[in-house]
Amino acid sequence: MFDYKKARKNMVDNLIRPANVTDPMLLSALGDVQREKFLPSNLATLSYSETDLLIQNDRSSVSPWLLAKMLQFLDLNSADNVLSLAAGYGYSCALMSSLANFVVVVETQDLAQEAQARLIENGYDNILVREGNINEGSEKEGPYDAILIEGGVEYIHDEITNQLKVEGRIIAVFKEKNLGQCRLGIKTRSGVQWRNLFEANCVLLNDFKKEKEFTL
Repeated sequence: MFDYKKARKNMVDNLIRPANVTDPMLLSALGDVQREKFLPSNLATLSYSETDLLIQNDRSSVSPWLLAKMLQFLDLNSADNVLSLAAGYGYSCALMSSLANFVVVVETQDLAQEAQARLIENGYDNILVREGNINEGSEKEGPYDAILIEGGVEYIHDEITNQLKVEGRIIAVFKEKNLGQCRLGIKTRSGVQWRNLFEANCVLLNDFKKEKEFTL
């Protein structure tokens, strides 16, 4: 029988800590949340591997080390309200449940239903799952202290960044061709100021692709 508890501990000790993730509350959440509960059953034994896992057609669950680093840079606290976009089956939201005050998730219909069922089943009650367009966010519950986009983007529409409070944080992996750069944005009164954090790669989200330009 697969030892998920041991695999989870090995992930934290051998994958997460060496990636310079040091926040004690985040490490505690990574050690507690059962990622296998937030993946398709056929991927359960791969829950604590270092790779992205395909959960549906062109949608993947990003690797735990990348997610951990993104969450550490978001620097969540117990008063923060967070918007999570493209959360898949809800693993990232389960992690943020103990780090933030409230989490709003926006997902496509089928993934939203799956995430909601799994989060409720595992006792996470400070998370609201909404069905909708990922690249539109959820203005009704905003503005937010932090926004996490769990997947690659080529651009982020103003409709998303407008839902961020002044001095709020947004994090995403920006992709250009096959290269990826994780960036942190800080909302100011004049817009969002971005800075590069580290190189990273993950699957590009269709909702955040630029439209192709056609030339004659």
